[in-house]
Amino acid sequence: MNLTNHEPRSFNEDASQSDEVVYSSNPLIALVQKLWSVRFIRFLAIGVLNTLFGYVLYAFLVFIGIDYVWARVLAIIIGIIFNFFTTGRIVFNNKDNWLIIRFVLVYAVTMSLDVLVLKRLVSNMNLNEYLAGAIITIPIAMLSFLLNSIFTFQTIKLFKKAPKDLS
Repeated sequence: MNLTNHEPRSFNEDASQSDEVVYSSNPLIALVQKLWSVRFIRFLAIGVLNTLFGYVLYAFLVFIGIDYVWARVLAIIIGIIFNFFTTGRIVFNNKDNWLIIRFVLVYAVTMSLDVLVLKRLVSNMNLNEYLAGAIITIPIAMLSFLLNSIFTFQTIKLFKKAPKDLS
């Protein structure tokens, strides 16, 4: 397998860098490498990992005898910390631990919006709870990616800084 030792670029990273990504000669491995080089794909994959981690932790805490409500609270808190590190390091290639405050704020916004929309779909539109949850999963994931890209890890800039007035 022939790989370079730098972080692959995604659709929102500077494509003008002179580093060239070299993929495996195995077509299947090369496809996986190309997909993994897209930040949003990494975000979705790490989201699956984070979800599994949170659920397994919750199930383990219930299994060892912790009340299910407290198990859920602990799993959410520990899960957010785990999510911050996996998302920050693997998806956004960022190791600044102080960004956890911004990450938690994005998490609070997306989780609140998720619950609000879910309640509206179930109560006002009479959708099945499972269908409603499925409908909002991808849009909330996309919003989370966008907010983390802009606000938390700042890999997407909405505005360019104005040049300094030298007069």
